[in-house]
Amino acid sequence: MFDYWKNQHIARGFAPGGMFVKDNLVYIPIPKNSSSYIGQLLLKNDWTIGNFLTTDLTNKQLIILLRDPIDRWVSGMAEYLCSLLLKNGRTSDDIIKNWNNIVQDLVFDQVIFDDHTEKQVYFIQSIPIENCVFFNSAKHPEQAVKQYLITHDVDLNIDMIIDRNQTQGNKYKEPLVDFLRYQLAQNPSLTNKLMNTYREDYTLWNVIT
Repeated sequence: MFDYWKNQHIARGFAPGGMFVKDNLVYIPIPKNSSSYIGQLLLKNDWTIGNFLTTDLTNKQLIILLRDPIDRWVSGMAEYLCSLLLKNGRTSDDIIKNWNNIVQDLVFDQVIFDDHTEKQVYFIQSIPIENCVFFNSAKHPEQAVKQYLITHDVDLNIDMIIDRNQTQGNKYKEPLVDFLRYQLAQNPSLTNKLMNTYREDYTLWNVIT
C-alpha cells in the first residue's frame, strides 16, 4: 500500500509511514482524520517527525485518530472532486449540475480514489494494535489527545492558531459534501456499497463507538 500511494502522499506533504514522536509516545496520522491539524499542533509542541516503517514500536504508546468511514469518504470525495475538477472557472455547482447516473455509477464502482478515500486500516498496517489508543477525530481530538498525554505527564498546549482545513464554511467543498450526503440518503444501496468497501475500517471504528 505504501508504495502504491507514495507519490500522492508526498505530493500532499504526507510521508508514508510518517509519525510524530515525543519520548515513548507516537502519533500516527491518517489522512482526513484531523491529521494535518494535529500534526502541526504536535510540532509546535516540540514533537519530532519519524517513520514507523523503520522504527521498532514495541515499547511505544501509539495514538490513532479514527473517523466514521462514510463521513470520511464523503469529505475525502468532496476534496478529491474539488482538486480534480475545479479548474478553468468551474465551481462546485458545475459538478453538481452535471452529476448523472453514469457519473454516479463510475464513482461508486471505484469508491477509493486517493489517500483521502483509502481505507484507514492501510495507514496503520504493521503497527502493534495492542499498543494503540484510539480517539474519534470528529470530537475535539486535540482535547482528547491532551487529556491522554496528561496521564503520561506530557503537556500539550492546544491554544495555538492552526488552520484546521475544515469543510464547514468552505464554499467549494461544503456544497459537495451536502450533495453527496443527499445522494447516499436517497440511495441506500450506495451506502451499503461504502459499508462493504470499508468493512475493515468499521472493525476498527467499533472499538471507539
